[in-house]
Amino acid sequence: MTRNVIDLEAEKERRVDAAWAVYCEARQQAERTLAVEDGIAAGKAWRRWLDLFMSPEQRRSLDSASVVTPVRRIG
Repeated sequence: MTRNVIDLEAEKERRVDAAWAVYCEARQQAERTLAVEDGIAAGKAWRRWLDLFMSPEQRRSLDSASVVTPVRRIG
């Protein structure tokens, strides 16, 4: 019987590196285009990267935050 050993530390490092690369690309795209949609995509990529370092309680705390809506100026 062959046993596969998974190096958990190497797997974590791979996931961190991959998430960081996705965020960097999304951030650069947002900086190039200055499009709101690209900024939102970069923000979501940043959150996915942060999730790798957060506890479940920290994630729940952020997930329950209210949505910020733009303020409309009068005048």
